Amino acid sequence: MLRALSFVGVCIVLSGLLVNVYLAIVARGVTPAEYGDFGAFWSIALLVGFGAFLPVEQELARLGPRALRSAAVVAIGIAVVESAFAAFISPAVVVLCFLSAAQFLVRGALIGSGRLSWHGGLLVADTALRVLFALLAGWLGATTSAQFEWTLVAAVAVAHLPVLAAIWWQGEREVPVREIARSVAPLLVGSLCAQVLLNGIPVVVAAVAEPGERARAGVFLAAFLLARVPLFVAVPLQTALLPVIAGRPKRAVVTRLAGLLAVAGAAGVAVAFTIGPWLVQLVFGHLYVVSAGDLALLALGVVAHLGLIVTTQALVADALHSRVAWTWAAGVLTAAATFAVIPDLVLRAEIAFLAGSLTGLLLGVRLLTSPRQESELCSTTSSSP
Repeated sequence: MLRALSFVGVCIVLSGLLVNVYLAIVARGVTPAEYGDFGAFWSIALLVGFGAFLPVEQELARLGPRALRSAAVVAIGIAVVESAFAAFISPAVVVLCFLSAAQFLVRGALIGSGRLSWHGGLLVADTALRVLFALLAGWLGATTSAQFEWTLVAAVAVAHLPVLAAIWWQGEREVPVREIARSVAPLLVGSLCAQVLLNGIPVVVAAVAEPGERARAGVFLAAFLLARVPLFVAVPLQTALLPVIAGRPKRAVVTRLAGLLAVAGAAGVAVAFTIGPWLVQLVFGHLYVVSAGDLALLALGVVAHLGLIVTTQALVADALHSRVAWTWAAGVLTAAATFAVIPDLVLRAEIAFLAGSLTGLLLGVRLLTSPRQESELCSTTSSSP
């Protein structure tokens, strides 16, 4: 298991690097103002993908392929609801709602059946296709956000639909749809809140920016994307962490997590103040100028968010789904309140992300180590069919 998980980790690192190459290609193919619009699309795509369907992936990872067809019913229902709202955004987002359902069904089924190597390889194939299609779009003359949006849609479709067709006949509808829906519901609340906290801020920044601030919003997006590189690894890996975290003493998990976060926070701030601004311009171009202080705030927010992800996965591993929802909701509410009271366009976003992630982390640790955890876990287990 550890060897397979290590391979997935390597694939996720490579996938994360390819995602950044993809985003850099788009940034160099459009103006900063257009890139602000693409950043809003990118964040919405993560919201309708990870936010809506990660709980389906998690339940499939927990229950295995026997739940595939029932999980597909739940996923299609979510996609239909999403697409009704996405119709007001863009056609690419509408198509992506249904493709994301297929994407996360495949991921969950592969993890649940123990085929972690296939899961890791598919992640790399997906992101490699994004890079290829973005290069092709630029070669064909694409210069707007709307044109580059379809490169993401095409990559997800080509990578995942053939695999879904191949594994569909291996699944059985042994788990009732109602059971999947009941387990997914609280996780869905938490997952949507998680994506709002992580990806909603660039959307809001682009939405509230004045006409003269659109370029500044695009520069913030570039800095935010580069600072979030560790999250491109952690977010896809979180479901694969479930078998590793399950059964571990939770106080030991928290103690080790605190030490790792302290080291990561110090390293992130050091990088931000030394080579951070240079890295942003190296990746995205000379028009993207950002201060070391802004990058340091973003780095601290990313570290807090990493801790929040691990903490909530520990709650999922113990089947404490309602606590996951409360943890992420607290983070989103804190971020929203912080964003509302700070006037500056960029500073309010940076501090809101840090405050929301830190609040969620502290609450998650409290809920994870609560004396009532064991009794709730026993109650949850005994009520399961």
